[in-house]
Amino acid sequence: MKKFELAVISAAVAVLVGGCLFSQNTYVDNAEYDLALPKRVFDEPVRIGVFKNLSGSDRRFLMRRGDGQVVPLEYCRWRLSPELLLQRCVYGAFNVAPDNDDARPRLNAVIYRFEFDEHENKACLAVDFMLPNNCYGTRRSALPLAVRADVAVPVKDDGDFGAARAAAMSECVRLAVEKLAAELKK
Repeated sequence: MKKFELAVISAAVAVLVGGCLFSQNTYVDNAEYDLALPKRVFDEPVRIGVFKNLSGSDRRFLMRRGDGQVVPLEYCRWRLSPELLLQRCVYGAFNVAPDNDDARPRLNAVIYRFEFDEHENKACLAVDFMLPNNCYGTRRSALPLAVRADVAVPVKDDGDFGAARAAAMSECVRLAVEKLAAELKK
C-alpha cells in the first residue's frame, strides 16, 4: 500500500512541476511611465483650476483598436492619472500664480482623449482648455476663452513598447500646451 501511495504522490508532483517548468507564461513586470515636462512657454501668471478626465483612461495605457474597441494595457501604467499628468506639465510650462491671486484667471481643462491608436500607431490627446476671461495678449477680453487641442503623434517603435508610447504622448502634451500658450499670446 505504501508503494502505491508513494507512486501517486510522485506522479502528482511530477505533473505539477512539469506544468510549471514547461508552461509558456512568463512574469511581466508592471512598468510605470511619466510624461516629459515641457519647457516654460508662457511667463504671465495664471492660476491652475480644475482638470477633469473624461477620456476613460486611468493609470493604465488605453489602446483603441481598429474596430473601435478600447482596451487597457495591463503592463504599462502611467505614474499618475491623465488629469494630474497634464496639470503637472502645465505647472512646468506656465508661471503659476498663487491660488489667492484673484487678479489672474483660473485655467481649467477637460481631457476627452488620452489613448493610443493601434491601427495608426499614434498617441492621441484631445483636451479643452478654458479661461473665464482672457487678460493676456492683444486680444484681451472679458469673455471666456476656450482652446481645443486635438493632437496625434506617431509612435516611433524603438523596441521598448511602453517608453515609445510615453514619448509620443509627451509630445502630444507639449504640442497642446504650446497651442494654449500661443492663443494666450495673441
